[in-house]
Amino acid sequence: MRLNKGQWISIALFAGLFLILYLGFDTRSKEQKALVKSRAQNLEIININRLISDAKSRLPGAVFSKIKSLEEHLESANNDSLKLYCLEQLASLYYKESQALISGHYAKLIAEQNQGDAGSWAISGTTFAIAAKQLDDENELKYAVQESRKAFESALSIDPEDISSRINLALSYVDFPVQDNPMKGVLMLLELNRQYPENASVLLQLGRLALGTNQYDKAVERLTKVLQLQPDNKEAHCLLADVYARMGNQQKANTEIEICNS
Repeated sequence: MRLNKGQWISIALFAGLFLILYLGFDTRSKEQKALVKSRAQNLEIININRLISDAKSRLPGAVFSKIKSLEEHLESANNDSLKLYCLEQLASLYYKESQALISGHYAKLIAEQNQGDAGSWAISGTTFAIAAKQLDDENELKYAVQESRKAFESALSIDPEDISSRINLALSYVDFPVQDNPMKGVLMLLELNRQYPENASVLLQLGRLALGTNQYDKAVERLTKVLQLQPDNKEAHCLLADVYARMGNQQKANTEIEICNS
């Protein structure tokens, strides 16, 4: 059957309307889009269940038995207290077996159970950050960094004044810079120093950064201020020993080494 001109025009209009509706409008909310994108990225990076399975196959028999038992109890747990206990034990066992990435995964599940607890998210972020420094596999490293940052951000969404999480989030960007903003972590620490000029932890990290970039005068200034605030801070003494040694001031370096090693 041949179509007349009017029928062809109707089909074309319908097709055009369909394309506009299909391509031009996305009914999903921004939150839904972000969630889908995050899930897709995580699936592309690693499969945590496969990593757990691989890790269990290499564990000593006694540890494997404990983990298997905890998994079974977790599966059948009918109250939050028992679930938390199993998750905490799993996180602890995997950490002791040098599986910080998997430990971080369970720490994240604990934080999700303890909704509204900034400390749980901070522990998750710290565990993932430790894992990131231990990993060689590029995808596992990327996943650990990503999860660490998300955990610290969650902690800060609950407690914006959590200085430790703000420092740790900044250090994540220092240790693993983003390509489009490599100075982000340093700028975050400087902003923290501006807001909290008497915070010894912020000054200590800035002193460490100054040492790493051979800005020895700045390193001495910042680390000396740390010791004014916390005279017994051994880490600051150890870093100062390194700074003075590099500056060629062995007498001061030796003085700081003695305190560092005491």
